[in-house]
Amino acid sequence: MAQKAAVARASLEQVRGRGSSANGSVTATVDSAGRLRDLNFTAAAYKSGTQLPKLVLEATRNAESDALKQTREVMRPITSDSRVQASLAAAWEIVGNAAAPAPAQHQMTEEAIQAADDAYFECMNQCGWNP
Repeated sequence: MAQKAAVARASLEQVRGRGSSANGSVTATVDSAGRLRDLNFTAAAYKSGTQLPKLVLEATRNAESDALKQTREVMRPITSDSRVQASLAAAWEIVGNAAAPAPAQHQMTEEAIQAADDAYFECMNQCGWNP
């Protein structure tokens, strides 16, 4: 089990989830914990005006989803172990449904907020401040 954990730990450091906005103008990269690591914009993104924050959130959500899939795959050798499954089941039985994880709600990290803010002001500086 220790060897499986060491392999998983090393593999988690390599996970990079990637996602794009629907129109492809914004791409985001996050790590296995969902922390924003890279954010890229095409010229079209800078022309999207007030839609830019929405595009950033969409790309970030898609990157987080990709990272989650990769993380689950990396952790499968551990989470599929019957001893781990039994322990997790016992823990959930003790704490009950009240402590079960709530459905994921997208909360922006401080880095994502800053990146979206920077992107907005960069867009405004390039496109002009007058409507």
